[in-house]
Amino acid sequence: MKKHILWLLALALATGVAMAQVGFPSEGDLDGDVEELYDDNHDQAAVKEKVRVIIPPRYALHLTEDEWNLDLNSPPEAPSDYVFDPSDPRPPAEGCYLVPKAVRTPADLISYALSGGVFRPIGSYPAAKDYDGDGKLEDDEKGTLICVNQKVLQKFSNDPEGWQLSVQVTGTPTSGFGYFGLADLIDHVPMGGFATNSLPYGPVVVASDSGPTGGWLDDLIVEAFWFDGSELDGSYTIDVTFTLAGM
Repeated sequence: MKKHILWLLALALATGVAMAQVGFPSEGDLDGDVEELYDDNHDQAAVKEKVRVIIPPRYALHLTEDEWNLDLNSPPEAPSDYVFDPSDPRPPAEGCYLVPKAVRTPADLISYALSGGVFRPIGSYPAAKDYDGDGKLEDDEKGTLICVNQKVLQKFSNDPEGWQLSVQVTGTPTSGFGYFGLADLIDHVPMGGFATNSLPYGPVVVASDSGPTGGWLDDLIVEAFWFDGSELDGSYTIDVTFTLAGM
C-alpha cells in the first residue's frame, strides 16, 4: 500500500514540475526542435518553426534576337546622321552608314567619332553617294560602309563571388568578310568589345562584376560590320557564342 502511495506522490510531483516549466516539447515534434511555449498565467501560447531553403547556383542568358541577316545587294539605310555625343553616349541606330575614305582602320573610326565626325546614312554598296547633288563624289562622299545591329542580352547570376561574360566568334569562311566588331554596354556605358577580320576569335571577356547581377541584368549588344574594300565577295556565316560563368 505504501508503495502505491509513493508512486502516486512521485507522479504528482513530476506532473507539477512539468506544468511549472515555461515550455516543453510538443507531442508531434519528432526531432525535439519545435517547442510549445506558454507563460505562467496560461494566457498565451507560441510555437517555433524551422524553415530550410536551398538556393542552387544559377547562370542564365536570354538573347532577344538570335539572327542578323545582312545582304549588301540592298543594305538597310540608317534613319539619320549619327554624331557621337559624350553627354549622351548612345551607339548609332541600326542600319548602314558611310564614313569618309580617310577613315582607314577601326582605330581611325574611334578617333573620327570622338572628334565629332558624321556617320551618313547610305543604302548602297560600295559606299558612295552624291549627298550634295553636284554630280561629283567628294572625298567625304565615298569611303567605308559600316552596318550596325543592336540586340539585348539578358543575364542572371546569383554567384556572390561575381560573374564574367565572354564572347567567342567562329564561322566559315574564316576571313574575307571585312571586319566584325562587337561592344557590350550597360546603361549606355561601354563594358568591353573587340573587332576582328579573321576567325576563330576569342573567347574574350566583354563584361564582368564582382557580385551577383541582382536579378536579370540587360546588356545592349552592338554589332557592326566594316566594309572598306578589303572584303571579298561570297556568302559568310558567323556564329557568336555568349558564355556567362563565375569569376
